[in-house]
Amino acid sequence: MRKWLFIGSLMGSFAFAGVCDEVDLSKHLPFLPETVKVVEKREVYSLCEMVLKDRGGYFTVYGTRDYVIVGNLISKGRSVSNERVLEVQAKAIKERLADLRALAATVYGSGQKEVFFVSDPDCPYCNGIKRKVKELADKNGYKVYLLWFPLPMHPKAKEKAISFVCEKRTYEDYLADAYGKSVCSEGVSKVEKTLEVLSGLVNATPTFIFSDGRIVVGGNPKALEEEMK
Repeated sequence: MRKWLFIGSLMGSFAFAGVCDEVDLSKHLPFLPETVKVVEKREVYSLCEMVLKDRGGYFTVYGTRDYVIVGNLISKGRSVSNERVLEVQAKAIKERLADLRALAATVYGSGQKEVFFVSDPDCPYCNGIKRKVKELADKNGYKVYLLWFPLPMHPKAKEKAISFVCEKRTYEDYLADAYGKSVCSEGVSKVEKTLEVLSGLVNATPTFIFSDGRIVVGGNPKALEEEMK
């Protein structure tokens, strides 16, 4: 009896082995950089859906033991790939909320709703919408966390961000373009840590991150007004 139970359990393990257990991504995509990591995977439509993360964000690939498909999976007019990326992205944001709050260069407002305003001191689109952010926060009861994400294309942005932190500047200072000229270990550490935590979630400014996992990119006042209701 024990013999048949043992054989049955072996057969069951083979019969129910998932397609994701058979996929060797390095075999099909040996050129992927080491920085690209598989963060989640599941079986959909008899394929293994893998959500990958790199410095530019999240993307999906689909595969089996014998092949891998790179692209957007569409089913009945909806993008399964995009929906999954948004789910994984929202989960990652919710796991980092405490870090994002702690890394804020300054906080404006005292509302119950939260938005994280990812900005670069020298980003023209950020500067074009920063007053609108304050207006919407006042109107709709938001607390705004300003996070510095200085881009390499703006050579003086990082030193401005560091000085802003060192001198404990406020959102009103941000509106007045008053950053100061200080350098301190706290400022350097906070800006560097912010860049690290936002890696894979943000690659452009302005970006607005909501505590429910939504991300809005760009300085479109009407789009932001719709989101910050």
